[in-house]
Amino acid sequence: MIEQRLEGLWDGLQGKKPHLQHFLSEMHLDGIRGFQNLRVRCDYPVSVIAGGNATGKSTVLFAAACAYKVPGASTKDFVPSTVFPNYRPKHGGPGDVIAGVTMDFTYQTPDGTREMRWRRGKGWSRSFFGRKGAKQPVRHVYLRTLSNLSHPAEVRGVLSMSRQKSRPEELPLTPAQIDFVQQLLPFRYAEVLKLSSDNKTLLFATQEGGAAYSELHMAAGERALLRLSQEIAQLEGALVLIDEVEAGLHPWVQQLLMLQLQQLALRNSLQVIVTTHSPVVLNSVPRHGRIFLDRDEPSGQVVVRDAYRDVIQNALYGRAQDALNLLCEDEAAEGMLQGIFDVLIPREGLQCESVRIGRDTSASEFPMHAEALRKFGQLQNTVFVLDGDQGDSDIEGKIQAAAKRPARVLFLPGTDAPEGWVWGKLRKLSEADTAQLGIHKGGLLDLMNQLDAVYALAVDRNSEVAKTKFRNLSEHLSRSIPDICRFVARIEATQAASEIQPLVGQLSNILSEWREWR
Repeated sequence: MIEQRLEGLWDGLQGKKPHLQHFLSEMHLDGIRGFQNLRVRCDYPVSVIAGGNATGKSTVLFAAACAYKVPGASTKDFVPSTVFPNYRPKHGGPGDVIAGVTMDFTYQTPDGTREMRWRRGKGWSRSFFGRKGAKQPVRHVYLRTLSNLSHPAEVRGVLSMSRQKSRPEELPLTPAQIDFVQQLLPFRYAEVLKLSSDNKTLLFATQEGGAAYSELHMAAGERALLRLSQEIAQLEGALVLIDEVEAGLHPWVQQLLMLQLQQLALRNSLQVIVTTHSPVVLNSVPRHGRIFLDRDEPSGQVVVRDAYRDVIQNALYGRAQDALNLLCEDEAAEGMLQGIFDVLIPREGLQCESVRIGRDTSASEFPMHAEALRKFGQLQNTVFVLDGDQGDSDIEGKIQAAAKRPARVLFLPGTDAPEGWVWGKLRKLSEADTAQLGIHKGGLLDLMNQLDAVYALAVDRNSEVAKTKFRNLSEHLSRSIPDICRFVARIEATQAASEIQPLVGQLSNILSEWREWR
């Protein structure tokens, strides 16, 4: 249910993007914290930055905080010298040495594309790429790290409010602010106050059940949500930046929070950028809203990867420990693998959830995925399945080189695209099997002969011709491509003489090894 609500929001937010008064579309960072020529694009109003530790997620987020001049902020707020401070001891010794840093920003505005650069020489300066009279765009910016109230100095400062002679000012949160967080917590508040004195603030909540307590006694997730709610629920047109958005939150609440953030972005014309290690947060935005940072090998430089396919993403972010993951090239290959596992899973006594199949990735990307999986220690859970026409290529060697250890690389039967192999098997189906496709055998053969004749003189690669014919066949049969491939592979997997049996045997052995290892 919540997935459907999220997907409904995606189209609305993407449609609103061209009409936003402000949109930070690209950052180019060079020299800051070792970055070299890193370009990060934001293509969706709610962007999620993910990656391993020390890949620069927070650096990119903090750089975004320097993109705008913020109304009401002091000259020392939201500027690189504050966001990226340096340690420089007066009396010598180790110190930060930073020079030659540039941070370029590209904005989409009602007046067209605009650009600005922060540059550090002896100090920080701004430039506008030759545009005379240009000024830094003005926009409200919210930057927050969702962390516990645990720093000793912070706790002592807040506690000092209770010892002051004057009573702290009591500011009740608005209904909009409370409603935001009420959508995420399993209880309701009668009232939430913000106590304020001498630039110190403390939230105080009263539940409808009678419990009353300050944020010093709140759960980490509750405090994080209340703080976030009272600070952003009424922002309009702002850039909202949140580091480690999932901190202290249950996976279900993470998903609800991302739903609320996107609803708020749509309603209040916000642009939101968050960092995360959570697969739940990643899956809460469309693929073009995901920004993956990684360190390239052997240079060690931070780079932006194309959005990982789901099976790779789940492996890298903690959802692969209890499943064997298979990565194949397209929907036809996925259908064939599903047909094989329709036979293997009950034979091996496994649950369907024990095997996950990912697709929609070209074979040329497999080495990159192998490298990422190796870094995260997930190769042992992964099988790479290539189409039969890749047997004569060097892609298997590239996968093994990127893995730096033996990786499981298998091939589908045949020497063509999966559709070509399945096409040949469809001709040999029995009358009873053909009937399950909703057509009698003679009618199926007539249809296939007609399509063969139509595409006999097609000028294209054999694999592309096979895919096109198969697409036409699936439309005539009113069955999807993976459904037909699954049906044929399931039948073939039970035939001892079928060319698919070597693959069936390899997968059966891998399942046994994986179950023992797990």
